[in-house]
Amino acid sequence: MERTDFEAKLGRGQTLSTVQTAGQVDSPSKHPGGQHEMKVLLFLASLVISAAAFVTFDYFYTATILGSAVSGGPHGFCFARDPVRSFAFQPNCSCIRPWLGNSYEFNTNSLGFRDERVRDVPATSARPRVLILGDSAPEGMTAWQDSFIGRVAATFPQYEFLNSSVEGYSPSNYLNTARKLIDDGIEFDEAIVFIDLSDAQDEAAFFHDVDSSGAVATAKQKLTKGNWYSSLRRSINDHLLLTNDVFEFFERNLIRLGWYHLDLGHGGNEFDLERSAWTYRKVSDSDPYETGYAPLGLEGGIAREKAKMDLLWQELAKRNIPISVVVYPWPAQLAHDSADSRQVRIWREWCDGKCRRFITLFSAFFAVKEQCPRTQPGCWYLSHFIFGDTHYNSAGDAIVAGVIDNSLAEKPVTKRPLQVSSPDSAERPKGSVRSMEHPHGES
Repeated sequence: MERTDFEAKLGRGQTLSTVQTAGQVDSPSKHPGGQHEMKVLLFLASLVISAAAFVTFDYFYTATILGSAVSGGPHGFCFARDPVRSFAFQPNCSCIRPWLGNSYEFNTNSLGFRDERVRDVPATSARPRVLILGDSAPEGMTAWQDSFIGRVAATFPQYEFLNSSVEGYSPSNYLNTARKLIDDGIEFDEAIVFIDLSDAQDEAAFFHDVDSSGAVATAKQKLTKGNWYSSLRRSINDHLLLTNDVFEFFERNLIRLGWYHLDLGHGGNEFDLERSAWTYRKVSDSDPYETGYAPLGLEGGIAREKAKMDLLWQELAKRNIPISVVVYPWPAQLAHDSADSRQVRIWREWCDGKCRRFITLFSAFFAVKEQCPRTQPGCWYLSHFIFGDTHYNSAGDAIVAGVIDNSLAEKPVTKRPLQVSSPDSAERPKGSVRSMEHPHGES
């Protein structure tokens, strides 16, 4: 007996209700799949709207915060043009200087050197004087009392420290600064030179002599290394403080786990910048500052560093002023190099027979790295460096100060006897600096 169509449909497992509704359009509520898709779309839309609202709020919040931030003050940031060194600090200047989201009080003395307070520096002092020569690290990107020179000065009040360090200086201006003090009759009893890893590039590509006097001028162009993420990250850092905190949370934890990559749009990966990478990998000799080392190339820059330091040593030796050298690592060296870095070997060899003391901070900071637990191999950066920077934080400055303190305690600075040099003995060598201007023959 044949089954009716009605029976056939029921025979395929369909219920009466489904047969009755066959051919009708079902509503979304009767389709679980469609309902799920709608929920997902609503969720995504809410996320987009919430993110847009957050970013909008963050933008205006950041504008309000930055708009009320303290500016440098009536003296700007205390920088000034200098006919010999290209740039320097204004004497007797006070300002508030910003640095990566923080700010600190900044003072210079009558010599135009960073100091605890504005003060006049006489030509002579009853205390032994120590001249500090360097760039931004010994200058200190923090409050005076937190910087490692400020800490050392507090530990040794029996000495007077003249901190002539300026952000961006290198051996050319270490020499020029010392010469200026000598010409001005300012007495000091030891010079401690903090050789920075960036000095090789600065001598190769940033500074060049304008004449045989040693006066310098700077490169007219600056190329930075970056990509779309660098631009995005810098824009977030500059305009979206709350969003920046979210990014920074993930960046900090990745670094803690040993992911050594941090690009905040300041010129590349803080753990592999071209300015410091020369000790462990090849850098460009043909690209201009700051992506490369043209025109002199890396080896030419190192040769020029040594030549300037030779002249500085000669100037000081004629006056019986001892010279000392300090070298210290950047994050790149701790991530990719060793305690016996090429930087350490170069200046240890240069110091042989010249220096009163040679101090390396590499071993001290590698010891800090070795103390990190295996689950947090990058903890050393978070604990001892300013985040997003190559400079030490308060804990890092304390490490440096401790090592310097030990050296000064072991070999105290002594007041040198006053000597009157003859005109011939005080005459500077002529043409020596100029001959090292282009060791590779470039002009």
